[in-house]
Amino acid sequence: MSDIHITVKETGKPQILKFEANQFLVKQGNYEFHNIDEAKDSPLAQQLFYLPFIKTVYISGNFVALERFDIVQWSDVKDSLAQQLVDYLNSGQPVVREENPDSPQAVTVYAEVTPNPGVMKFVANKLVVPAILNSKHR
Repeated sequence: MSDIHITVKETGKPQILKFEANQFLVKQGNYEFHNIDEAKDSPLAQQLFYLPFIKTVYISGNFVALERFDIVQWSDVKDSLAQQLVDYLNSGQPVVREENPDSPQAVTVYAEVTPNPGVMKFVANKLVVPAILNSKHR
């Protein structure tokens, strides 16, 4: 893996600053964390919440966006934050612990009775087929 570099970009909201990386940081989804407890699957977000001015951490694709409390100005901390992100990202530690979609996942299924005594309804805790076929395609 090559060295990760960060470019700081302003956003439409003055409280939010975007730190773009030169490569993808996460493979799946977008993540938004409002406190250290919500960030249990993101060691990077947890580390950022130790900074007293961080209000929200957004992680998606190739960037980390941070929302600040009004106790500091971005101009005072953005360079040191960018360096902290570069150091963390180049250390090889995980940004977000993402589930591997190809790994087997447990599915819980239970049956429910219906008004029709000849029919049972089966309910699963996860989607087991990508789509339901309508009756004319069966």
